[in-house]
Amino acid sequence: MSATMRQVLVARLDEVTVIDAPIPEPGPGEVRMAVALAGICGSDTHAVVGHHPLLGPPYLPGHELVGRIEKVGAGADASLVGARAVVKPNVDCGECVNCRAGRSNACQELQWIGCDPSGALPGGMAQYVVVPERNVFPVPDEVSDVDAVLVECLATPVHAARIAGDLTGAKVVVIGAGTIGLFSVIAARRAGAGVIVVSDPVPAKRERALGLGADAAVDAAEPDFTAAVHQALGGPADVVFDCVGIEASIRQAVGALRRAGTLLIVGVPPRDGVVPLPLFQDWELRIQGCANYTPEDIEAAIAIAVDGGLPGDDIVSATYSVEDAVSAFAAAALGTAGKVVIAPGPAA
Repeated sequence: MSATMRQVLVARLDEVTVIDAPIPEPGPGEVRMAVALAGICGSDTHAVVGHHPLLGPPYLPGHELVGRIEKVGAGADASLVGARAVVKPNVDCGECVNCRAGRSNACQELQWIGCDPSGALPGGMAQYVVVPERNVFPVPDEVSDVDAVLVECLATPVHAARIAGDLTGAKVVVIGAGTIGLFSVIAARRAGAGVIVVSDPVPAKRERALGLGADAAVDAAEPDFTAAVHQALGGPADVVFDCVGIEASIRQAVGALRRAGTLLIVGVPPRDGVVPLPLFQDWELRIQGCANYTPEDIEAAIAIAVDGGLPGDDIVSATYSVEDAVSAFAAAALGTAGKVVIAPGPAA
C-alpha cells in the first residue's frame, strides 16, 4: 500500500486544493475505511466563502460518506473488516449531561469528523479515513453507495421531525427545497404528516419536491405568501421546517404557522437576525433549534434507505474525482444541481 493518498483541503477562504497526505492508521477503538463516496454539504460550500458561522478554513472536508471498513485498531471489532458502512461524523464525549440524557447531538464537547479546523479529525474526501468504531453504522447490500452517502444528510431532518413532536396528520410547511428541504419532506411524511407544502423561489426545485412527495409547492417570492400557503395546506401550519434560516424565511414561517405552532430551525443561519418576538410570545409559538442527529436518527435514516425511501439517483446529480474537487465545489456552490459527491477511488 502506498504511504500517501490524495485528500481534499479547504486551505483558506475561496481556496479548495488537493494534497498528498499520509494514509492514516487506526488507533485503539478506531477503524479505517476505504471511502467510496463523500458528499459536499451546504456547510462546506458556505465555509469555503466565509458564510458559515461556526466553520472556517483550514479544514479537511468530508463528513457525509460511505465506504468499506478495511482495517481496525486495537480493541475494535475485527469482524467489521469488509463491512460497508456510513459514518456518524459528530463525535460525542459520552459523559456530559446531554450525552447521559440521550442527547449526544448536543454533547458539551462535540467534535466533528470533516469539520475540524484543528486537523485532528480529517474528513472523508480522501481514499481513506479513520473514525471511531462507535461512529460507523453498517449498511446492507441492498442500499447502494449513492443512497448510503445521503444517510447522514437525511438524518438531520429525521432528527428534526422526531423532536418536533407527534406529526401524525399534521399540516407541515418546508421552506427551502435544497437537499435538506427535500429530505425534510421525506422525514415528515415518514413521521406521519398529513399535508406537506414546500416553498422555494426556483421552479425546478419546487418540481423536484413535488416528485419526492410534497402535496403542493409555493413560490417563495409569492407576494401573498401566507395566503398561498394556507390555501395549499387547507389552513395554518402546525409545524414549519425552516431549511433556509434567514430573517425572511423565519418571518414567512411565522406567518404560515397557527397559534401554538412549532418552528424548526433546520438550516444553518449564516448570521444573527431579528425575529417577531411579540408573535412568539402572544401566539405561544415554539421555536426549536435542530442540530445534527443521534445514533437513533442515523439508524432511522438507514431504515428509510432500506425501504427504498431515499431516492439517491434523483438527488445526486454529479460525481467527481478527488482531483476534480475544485470543480466539484464550484458545481455544489451553484445550489441548483442537486447533491454533488466525490468518489476518491483507490490510492496509487
